[in-house]
Amino acid sequence: MSAPDDHSESSDDVLEPNTLEDEDEWKDVEPEDFASSYVSFGGKTKFSKLEDFLRDAKYNHGVDLVNLRDRHELETYGMIKLINYVREQVSQGLFRPDASPEDFLEGDRYMKPFMEDDALLYSVDEIFDVATEQAHRVANGSASESSKEALPPEEVQDLLKQNKQLREQVLYYRQAYQEAYLKTLEPESNVNHPSQQSASGANGAIPVKDKDHDSHYFTSYDHFEIHETMLKDSVRTDAYRDFIYENKNLFAGKVVLDVGCGTGILSLFCAKAGAAKVIAVDNSSIIDKAREIVFANGLGDTIQCLRGKIEEVTLPVKTVDIIVSEWMGYCLLYEAMLDSVIWARDRYLVPDGLMVPSHATLRLSLFADENYFREKASFWNSVYGFDMSCMPMKSSDDIVIATIRSKSVPSDAETFLELPLHTIQRDDLTINGVKFNLSANRDIDLLHGFVIYFDIAFAASRKHVIENAKVGFTTSPSGRETHWQQALALIDFSKNKPALLKSDEQIHGTIALRKGVDNPRELEISMTWQVGSSTSDSKAVSSTARQTWLMH
Repeated sequence: MSAPDDHSESSDDVLEPNTLEDEDEWKDVEPEDFASSYVSFGGKTKFSKLEDFLRDAKYNHGVDLVNLRDRHELETYGMIKLINYVREQVSQGLFRPDASPEDFLEGDRYMKPFMEDDALLYSVDEIFDVATEQAHRVANGSASESSKEALPPEEVQDLLKQNKQLREQVLYYRQAYQEAYLKTLEPESNVNHPSQQSASGANGAIPVKDKDHDSHYFTSYDHFEIHETMLKDSVRTDAYRDFIYENKNLFAGKVVLDVGCGTGILSLFCAKAGAAKVIAVDNSSIIDKAREIVFANGLGDTIQCLRGKIEEVTLPVKTVDIIVSEWMGYCLLYEAMLDSVIWARDRYLVPDGLMVPSHATLRLSLFADENYFREKASFWNSVYGFDMSCMPMKSSDDIVIATIRSKSVPSDAETFLELPLHTIQRDDLTINGVKFNLSANRDIDLLHGFVIYFDIAFAASRKHVIENAKVGFTTSPSGRETHWQQALALIDFSKNKPALLKSDEQIHGTIALRKGVDNPRELEISMTWQVGSSTSDSKAVSSTARQTWLMH
């Protein structure tokens, strides 16, 4: 976790000569010249031991110096300012001060001792060591009988909690260091590291040759705006929340793995539903904020945040009972995150474990909207009265992500790919030549393209089929708008003959979907189609149209 720039300790905080009044009276004084006792924040009690002072400060004045030091990442000068600030606040009658960085870090006001001969100012570096040592003694049962009797039960639990959190932090930073060190050993040619196998290797991870693509993918989730967009998508977020909260019996006492946790919202839902342990994994820097969010909501005992690819991090458990993940990309499979979820399922999920969500389907329908098509595809024909038609018409080469109105969809939808998350394999995510047959539900002057969208279902049991799922959502043009919108494949009329359709007339063809050749996180969609029934007289069937679109 990084401290905000305006709160960080820097050379600006080091005192210059004559900065403080009476500086000559105290700047050269050594700790042994001060009284050996620590005066409480209330000023009425003296303690010979620092740990006794810290206990009094925490439980009698609400000042947890260890917690404040960790939360604000305070160095020596920051702690001196904090102590002087707290003493000032308590003297004014605020016996439980709520310290925030902006109250005491800026400027040098609180570098001057508030209390004369304050021994605590010379023990700031020992504060964290004392708390850690005490927690270790209690956790290992090595404290003396008198010490055990002196500790209130609530403090014992608090120290055990601190010890556990410290151990998790050490594990996290050790792992981060190891990853950083390994990167320094990688040659510029990106030769595979033993821990990174190719897609055809045993672990099924994405090839190292796509490392740059992975880096771009993960760093794109460093930015807060994308997480705000996803959280504000109430169709998406409410569905997860409703399923988890309505099925608390499934989560109570279970170990849950959250793949690609982002801000940790799904992990928070699971913890609130009674999960015994939630492991939240993400390979972007947003994991640092997720960790802050977890502790800010008092769930640090339940949720453990790990940074890294799920294929590479070391989980603190061998198996999990439930995997929850919001892995869906545009057109469902864009970004190829489902590959990682499937890998995690095969590696960690117990045989009768639950996937959340449990089912997904990709669906196809017709698209006809003259105004939209003219704006997108015919823009270059006349730009402020000038012919710019030589410009490439990218809209017909690329999948367009847009919000499509239901009136622009003149057909029912047909499912062309079903994804049962408990059993589907990575190879199943590539399809070649799946047949479709769409029927127009009204006359169409011109078919402009095809709409692709997906549905998601949450089943409470592996045995439930998608129809029995009580919670789910759709990204259909007829449903509530989501941040995924719909994927639109516009027809290039320079390559394909325009098609006019009468009501009930059919278009049949095939659709293929595969990962991008250069970037496996991209999508390539190819289609062939004909107007007329696949079983009708061949004379009534139009010539075959073909087109390929990219999503990148």
